[in-house]
Amino acid sequence: MSTLTLAEGNRAARRARQSEKNSKGPRLGYRISEWSELTGTSRQTTWRAIRSGAIKVIDYNGIPLIPRSEAVRLQLLDA
Repeated sequence: MSTLTLAEGNRAARRARQSEKNSKGPRLGYRISEWSELTGTSRQTTWRAIRSGAIKVIDYNGIPLIPRSEAVRLQLLDA
């Protein structure tokens, strides 16, 4: 797989860039909707992958987050 580049007008991309600007370190996880936009899949497909165990998810104060390590593992982002 090749590295996925985020489109300039993509809401998830803007949110990710803003998050990285405001933090001192790299982004640690993605919300379900951000992940869906990043991968080009629907939220329902993302949830199916989570339920089947294909994607790991962590719960942060009641918010399901997909760790950045999953994007690296699936070769969506560079390490």
